[in-house]
Amino acid sequence: SQSFADFRLDYFSDAPIPGVGKSARSIMERNLKACRDYARSFSPQSGHLLFNGGTGLGKSHLALAIGKAVGDMGCSVCYEGAAGMLTKLEQAKFTPSEDSRRAVADLESCDLLIVDDLGTELPGQFTTAALYSLVNDRILSGKPTIISTNLPVEAIQDIYSERISSRIISYYDIFLIFGEDIRIQIARSRF
Repeated sequence: SQSFADFRLDYFSDAPIPGVGKSARSIMERNLKACRDYARSFSPQSGHLLFNGGTGLGKSHLALAIGKAVGDMGCSVCYEGAAGMLTKLEQAKFTPSEDSRRAVADLESCDLLIVDDLGTELPGQFTTAALYSLVNDRILSGKPTIISTNLPVEAIQDIYSERISSRIISYYDIFLIFGEDIRIQIARSRF
């Protein structure tokens, strides 16, 4: 249900961010334009995106808006929270069923995979191996992936592995998102 049309830039400050020199709004205007362009010209060669920033800044909204636009073009889109996706991969590996195999096949073969909230799942050896395999296989097969996370890129290396962070840094366009939690702004406006 998320779209570019209902993404509101007025939640982002015009004040320059110390040490960055640009405002959260100007950065988000650039990000929003790039996301619209990505969706409009989507193809198997579109590449991979990483949305990185604090909680409640619209990362999921942008990813879902791209997914909606790409799906409306007739492409297959899978959206999964990181925890749910890794649970599906774990079930397919350790307690396989027809449903779990089909779910993993969809994650591997869809035209666009959106992984939301990387870093909310329970870390572990299987998680790292499964995430590496999925990220690497989609890069090698040229199937675009969008990942959103609150984790700084350096933390991805610390939590998962250098092999995963290296691929993300090398193959993903990284969108940094700054600002104040929009959900908190909305809640504050009700009082």
